[in-house]
Amino acid sequence: MKFYARCLLIAFASSLVAVMSGQQALAQFYKDKTISVVVPSGAGGGLTRSARLFVKYMAGHIVGSPKMVIKNIPGGVKGHNFIAEKATPDGKTIMWGPMFFAGVLTGAPGYRYDPAKFGVVGTGNSSFVSIVRKDVPPSINNPSDLTKITKPVVTGGIRPGGILDMFQQLSFDALGIPYRHVTGYRGMPKVNAAIRAKEVQALTVGHPGYHAFFRNTILKDGTAIAPFYHSPFDPKTGEPVRLPGRYPANIKHFVDAYKDIKGSAPSGAAWEAYKWFASYETWSYFVVAPPGTPKEAVAALREAHAKVPNDPGFKKDWTKQFRDIPVFLTGEKAALLTVKHKNVSASTLAYLKKTVAPTAK
Repeated sequence: MKFYARCLLIAFASSLVAVMSGQQALAQFYKDKTISVVVPSGAGGGLTRSARLFVKYMAGHIVGSPKMVIKNIPGGVKGHNFIAEKATPDGKTIMWGPMFFAGVLTGAPGYRYDPAKFGVVGTGNSSFVSIVRKDVPPSINNPSDLTKITKPVVTGGIRPGGILDMFQQLSFDALGIPYRHVTGYRGMPKVNAAIRAKEVQALTVGHPGYHAFFRNTILKDGTAIAPFYHSPFDPKTGEPVRLPGRYPANIKHFVDAYKDIKGSAPSGAAWEAYKWFASYETWSYFVVAPPGTPKEAVAALREAHAKVPNDPGFKKDWTKQFRDIPVFLTGEKAALLTVKHKNVSASTLAYLKKTVAPTAK
């Protein structure tokens, strides 16, 4: 019995030494190092703002306390392709941003990566707001006026198959609103300038961009309205996750706005595609490492990622800038999304392929 207890003690001590050795090795690995954080959008957009704030706190939770520096690679999915094809898988390069599952799934031009092959550290979800100029004929003063539109509305976006583009297109398709979509703007600052100049008449923006560009400008001065917002769907109930308090009471979830506008619950091919899209693409704060990144490095990054949402400083700063904190998933829970998004019906896939088809600006 004593021999058995002694063996257990030795085994425990060996395990403890191994864990401590691993922590020390990681500390040495990241000590005085710099982690490049690729953001696949322009420097002034909402995605970069969210990345900058998150990694500010994530760096302090990584063993060895490395520096984390933002590296913007705008232009469609150039950042994703860089992580998949060119970035060295040494734990010193990661990416913050959406996976653009629709573009990957439909085989859209330029999408040369498989999200499931990345070293998934974690993700977080966001919400999105659609905005329409009031001077769209005959005059748009509330969401119900959208049904009066007869001539195509010029909608603006950033990339074919991108989250902002697709929410704009799918919501207008579901409502039966005619539009002509113009994509290829290099970031939200450019789309913002376009809607102010009346170059485009409607757009969809992420939650950080809503606060940065529109809440206190064209929405406040009455130039435009926000007829609805978009958010994830609850996987258990199939119902949209409503966000009371995040937006003014007159900005309703798309599902509720649809019922007000059309007098019935949404249905049809566009609606089914919308539900799939909202279920997966709203997880837009992915943190991923290049394929082949050492498991130890991914594990250290996951450990740090999990600690950030509970960091008092982070919660204070994020709430101050973006109002409320999203749901974050770390590790395998986040990685599961890179696989489950492939569960799509043939009709929805066909609809997505038609909608993702690129239109040059």
